Amino acid sequence: MKVENTIKKIVFGMLCILLASPLLATDQDAYAPYKIKAQFIGGVLYPHNKDLIAPLVKGPMLGAELAFEWAMDGSKPWHYHFNIPDIGLALQVIDLGNPQVTGQMIALYPYINIPLYKNKIISFNTKIGCGLAYATKPCDVAAAAADPRTMEEKAADYNFAIGGPVDVAASAALNIDVRLHKNVLFTADVSFSHFSSGNLYQPNYGLNLFNGYVGLKYLPVYKKAPTPLDSLPTLTKRWSGEIVLSGGARKLYYSDTRHFGIASLNVEGYYRTCHQHRVGVGLDLFFSDAYGQTVAPNADGQYQWTNEFTHLTRTCTTEDKFSNKLRFGFNIANELTIHKVGIFFHVGMYLYDPIKDMEPGEECLQALNTGSETKKKGLLYAYDIQKEDGWCYFRLGVRYHITKHFLVNASVKTHLHKVEFAEFGVGYAF
Repeated sequence: MKVENTIKKIVFGMLCILLASPLLATDQDAYAPYKIKAQFIGGVLYPHNKDLIAPLVKGPMLGAELAFEWAMDGSKPWHYHFNIPDIGLALQVIDLGNPQVTGQMIALYPYINIPLYKNKIISFNTKIGCGLAYATKPCDVAAAAADPRTMEEKAADYNFAIGGPVDVAASAALNIDVRLHKNVLFTADVSFSHFSSGNLYQPNYGLNLFNGYVGLKYLPVYKKAPTPLDSLPTLTKRWSGEIVLSGGARKLYYSDTRHFGIASLNVEGYYRTCHQHRVGVGLDLFFSDAYGQTVAPNADGQYQWTNEFTHLTRTCTTEDKFSNKLRFGFNIANELTIHKVGIFFHVGMYLYDPIKDMEPGEECLQALNTGSETKKKGLLYAYDIQKEDGWCYFRLGVRYHITKHFLVNASVKTHLHKVEFAEFGVGYAF
């Protein structure tokens, strides 16, 4: 009965808002150039690793977000391509539900809020954002390394999800704005957020949060909107290309002290399907200094892990060869284009990958010591992502075109859901 009464109240409230729409409506020729948003946040942590992440879950994720939004005014063609969106900058503080171990995450990120449907009273939107975050309690690596227990045994006492203070924050959401007054909107979101260091620090299992937001938007002033464009320009250039050189660093294991350099060269050809989207195919060359020698023979001629290069036993390499540090692949690209910004997703397949025959590490080490041959892998093969990288790779990132030809790039390369590294680079478009 209580549930039925609650539903009736919600329906009645929505009807009141719709009936009051003539009173709440604003001048059709006016727009609010900026908005101030404040929201409360409540969410849950998704324990994607039952041994290392699940023990961290002690309570709900609670926090708040303050944001400033700039409303696009329809003066440029790309505004119409995205249904006159808002561009925002948000400051978020969220308690991770376990103050003694995980602490809080403080994030600052820009975003775009794209209307899917809107009228004078209500607007349904999708929001995409990405920025940087500061973790107040990353893993105490020195203490964790000195603790003799296994990682699973000490998982409740150390933050194995986040290994360093500076992290990437990414968010995707659906939200609704409902006008309560000419200058006040009720706003609510359902969001997925991810925090990770991109292996710049270890451990780096990452945090995945499902959040609900509720709050208000304040519209201080209104201005006369520019005259709408009579027509939108047609596409004149369908084909384009880019060359991007990127680099970065990564750690392999949380008890290691060394960072390894990484670099990549991406050559891509694109076809623009519409103003908002393009697809492409390309070639990737990767270099990673992380694939050095990991095993060496002892006095008895038996190979064993050296632990001098890294404590990670994922890859069994008997020598430090430059050719082991190179990979070459082919990718298919998919990109959302927002004016000068491109949000891209690449799916790739390795054409040259010497590391694949050196993983899983423990199996290859056993083969070395028994004199048996490991099976050579083809381009496609079955694999366990927990033990080896596999034949496919992914890239998710953003590019910004500073000029017509020059651009900057930031992206993350993964093998399925396992991050390999984060990279930053520059490129040339033609």
